[in-house]
Amino acid sequence: MPELDPTNLTIASLAPRIAAREVSPVEVAACYLDRIKRLNPVLNAYSTVMEDDAIAEARRAEEEIAGGNYRGPLHGIPVSIKDNLAVKGYPTTAGSQILADWKPDFDAGVVTRLREAGAIVLGKNNMHEWAGGGTTMNPYFGTTHNPWDTSRVPGGSSGGSAAAVAADLCLISIGTDNAGSVRNPAAWCGTVGLKATYGRVSRYGGVAGTGGFSSDHFGPFTKTVEDCALVLAAIAGEDLNDPLTSPEPVPDYREGLGSAVTGMKVGVIDSYFDELMVDEVAKGFQDALAALGSLGMTVKRITIPHMDAVPAVQTATSRCENVVAHEPYLRKQPRRYSRELLHRNIASLTIPASTYVTSQRVRRVICREFEEALQDVQVIVAPTVGIAAPTIEECKQGFAEIDGRRIPFRHPSGSIGTRCTIPFNVTGLPALSVCCGFTAGGLPLGLQIVGSCFQEGLLFQVAHAYEQAAGWYERKPGLG
Repeated sequence: MPELDPTNLTIASLAPRIAAREVSPVEVAACYLDRIKRLNPVLNAYSTVMEDDAIAEARRAEEEIAGGNYRGPLHGIPVSIKDNLAVKGYPTTAGSQILADWKPDFDAGVVTRLREAGAIVLGKNNMHEWAGGGTTMNPYFGTTHNPWDTSRVPGGSSGGSAAAVAADLCLISIGTDNAGSVRNPAAWCGTVGLKATYGRVSRYGGVAGTGGFSSDHFGPFTKTVEDCALVLAAIAGEDLNDPLTSPEPVPDYREGLGSAVTGMKVGVIDSYFDELMVDEVAKGFQDALAALGSLGMTVKRITIPHMDAVPAVQTATSRCENVVAHEPYLRKQPRRYSRELLHRNIASLTIPASTYVTSQRVRRVICREFEEALQDVQVIVAPTVGIAAPTIEECKQGFAEIDGRRIPFRHPSGSIGTRCTIPFNVTGLPALSVCCGFTAGGLPLGLQIVGSCFQEGLLFQVAHAYEQAAGWYERKPGLG
């Protein structure tokens, strides 16, 4: 067999070769494990590597395929899992010192479905402590580095997952997204990242305390839109272990790929995102709009009257829901939190119940406004993050000098890394981030494409058309 080059592989290109037995799942797993051994000491994308079990799973996959039991396009494909999702028998720390020794005796729902599809789990990914930030600078398990520039952060909280896919240390990773924790690192690492409709993907087996009950989502990172469609088809659907999943049927998400998008309307929300973008991001966003226009789509300005209330609603909702799981640890092990997260959790305990109830009422108003807007346009587009990936040193100091001005990373209305993404956690709408260009310094930028509930197929159609026209996915980090 010819030697595999992981930097040139996608699920869509590799799966037919595995099915035809031109490539062995064992060969694939070994290829990625060798690359992890070489690059993970530099990137710190994996917190745990499951080498022996991965090779054993790959051998089983090879035997099944040889016996005529090919399960589908994920059979033999390497995947990694964010470290707040249960993987049976392996540490599931949530990036926390408190859970450092916990090894669950079960798999999360998404892990079960990936295994059923024949995917090979290579290991667990580093993450921000308790999924509580957007840098993946973890005080206990170390900082994950951005594959495009190792002096920079990969985003977070699923930074290890995004870095692993961007650096070709796996073909799929599963992260979680409470305020943008899939889409933010997807943008900063130049991958595809999806937060599907709330209830589309089971949250069973996620560590409680790493996301609010009603705003958290689990979602995939992949190298291309087509690959993302393949993964969602495997992990979506009702799960009896998660009563909040939807029985909505799971379609063939690849069906619309390659179809024309001519005549579709693209909504751009007035004002909210404009002030969040630095110049290079604004230019990348405008270029993306022009590219969508060249594909035959019509760009239309839309208004969401209560858009400015989104950050307050997200904070009051998700922090109240999230801190419930932390109360026992705060009472018994408060010093095993980082200082920043300890203070945030204590502050969350002081949010009155009346504030939470009011935020949910306002949330319903915002959801209705988005529903009305999406009756007039097929998709909404927005930047994923208002700046490109900052350096580790900039994150430590809390600001960056960009466009001749100081950009603070924290603002009374939220973090700069999540202010573009939280509207779609508040509404539960599906949102996909795809690379939409690079800065002059070679850092990737992200474009969000958003649709109505359970319209992921439409998002894939639009994103695939843009991705193929723009060609940004062909660029690779210079890691060797």
